Amino acid sequence: MKTGNISLLCIVDSSKKEGYGKLREILWSALDFFGMPYEVFDVTKGDLSSNVLRDHSVIIMAQEKLGESLSVEETELVMNAVKDGVGLVCFDGNLRYYKDPLKRSLGLVITGEAAHGGSLSASMIRVWDNTHYITSTKDLEFISFNKPVDMEDIVSVERDHLILLRVPGSGCPALITETYGKGRVVLFTLSPNLWLSEYFGHGGGLDDIFWRSIVWAARKPFVMLAMPPFVTMRIDDCSGEPNNFEWVKVLNKYGFIPHISLFIDNIGERKSEVIKKLYENKLAEFSVHAFTWTKQVYWKPKSPLNHKEGTEYSEDELKRFFEKIDMLAQKWGIKWSKVFLAHFGEVGRNVIPFLKERGIKYLAIPYAFSVPYGLSPLGLSKAQLRGLKPFGGQCGIIDYHPDDPDLFIVAPDYSIVPESVYKMLIEKGVVTPQGQKYDFLWEVARTKIDVNLAAWYAAFGIKLCLGSLMPAVLTTHEQLISMLTEKELDEIFSLIDKFTSCYRKIYRSWSDIAEYAENLYNSKLIYANYNVNTEEVKCQLKGRSNKTLYLYVFEDFGDKIKQKFKEIPPYEGEITINFKVGDLLEDFP
Repeated sequence: MKTGNISLLCIVDSSKKEGYGKLREILWSALDFFGMPYEVFDVTKGDLSSNVLRDHSVIIMAQEKLGESLSVEETELVMNAVKDGVGLVCFDGNLRYYKDPLKRSLGLVITGEAAHGGSLSASMIRVWDNTHYITSTKDLEFISFNKPVDMEDIVSVERDHLILLRVPGSGCPALITETYGKGRVVLFTLSPNLWLSEYFGHGGGLDDIFWRSIVWAARKPFVMLAMPPFVTMRIDDCSGEPNNFEWVKVLNKYGFIPHISLFIDNIGERKSEVIKKLYENKLAEFSVHAFTWTKQVYWKPKSPLNHKEGTEYSEDELKRFFEKIDMLAQKWGIKWSKVFLAHFGEVGRNVIPFLKERGIKYLAIPYAFSVPYGLSPLGLSKAQLRGLKPFGGQCGIIDYHPDDPDLFIVAPDYSIVPESVYKMLIEKGVVTPQGQKYDFLWEVARTKIDVNLAAWYAAFGIKLCLGSLMPAVLTTHEQLISMLTEKELDEIFSLIDKFTSCYRKIYRSWSDIAEYAENLYNSKLIYANYNVNTEEVKCQLKGRSNKTLYLYVFEDFGDKIKQKFKEIPPYEGEITINFKVGDLLEDFP
């Protein structure tokens, strides 16, 4: 199926079964989640042609040792297309296997030997230049892998180029950018196995470099249907302490619309009045976490301290509980959030009909229904998560629940990271193996106060999620907020804002984010084309959405890239939109 000339051409060789099979995790999962239209060209099914190459914005080569599968003539055609303005991103670091037209055109001198450091593998990289668009959201930091990946040692580059990433030890380049004729080129020198979770994977902290490489190289205009940079915050175990939710004012000051999950039996009349005011002014949203810390709504543990065993409540008990929940919402003058957040992550399967009846369909956690916390802490097992989008659990889940297609999981999670990153977080002191690693205040506001470290971890979470084109949901507990003075809390959020200043952040409620995420999930950009003569873009989407979605549109302005937005109205089935590049929203509304 033709995808239009604003699309990716992914060249593959299906005869090389192992490398081809890895592309599902290396490439397809990411492109699908990032909303980039792409076409696959299998070299075993035909010969590359100039027309095919030139009818795309950017050529992607991500299969290991793909260079072996391309003839000299095909490689020449690729470079001619680049010279004429098509971008090239090579995630396949096995550059020695590419034929001479590529190496000659890009000035690559490669011997296949470890010419600089005695090793042809890399266990970490360093962001060496963050002035470039591709790395502009990164600190000048070291990033370790779970295990070493093979790398190419480029002896020299005999053309003008920039090195954005380097390999410590050898100092070899790990990421190079060049221009060739009218086209832009991005070369990774690391094996594409880097994008497998075994080594590092997507959602681990390098995805901003991944998708920005494609955007930078692509001929403009370029479009993608991705998640906007939404940010929110969740606070568990809430009773309105201290001082009747006064801490919400600090969060609001910095743009947050928090999700406040309540111990409803701890809420008296004064606190309920504050809840109503916050709700009416759209300064917070509320959910039912539990009755109290020791009395749960959705599951009956054997005892308040024994969460290795438990049972479902009876239907009559649940009916009585939900009648009380309904009564409180009416009494307080609010509606409960559509996002469901259960104490200890424990939910009986028989709770689901009660949630659906009330329009509560978004899950804050990928719950393992009717399984106690002690057997499956806060969700499905790793094996179950592996099949869920976008990246099999790393950086969280945005997907329908495998046990019920009516329930949609919107659970970004900055604590599910590569093992190497987790070790770094432990060394940093923001998590411990025994602690609640998802709570950014757990190690820095429980038995000690460390304002800078708290802000660092929260900023880490925001940057990880937004860099992966996931929404960011900071998580903490009210007990920890209550340990902080107002000044300390304000200082933390001031620093969070400072540490994430290179990111565009759009603050929304979790319910709004969840609704957008589900509608985006059900929409696919299948065609995008630019008419040079009329300067008009034509895009086609397939699926359904009952909310307005927004298309990312990228343009080149000299050495800079300008990002704009185009609204897509609600639709069912298919929709075609036509627009001129000059007729766009300068920012997300």
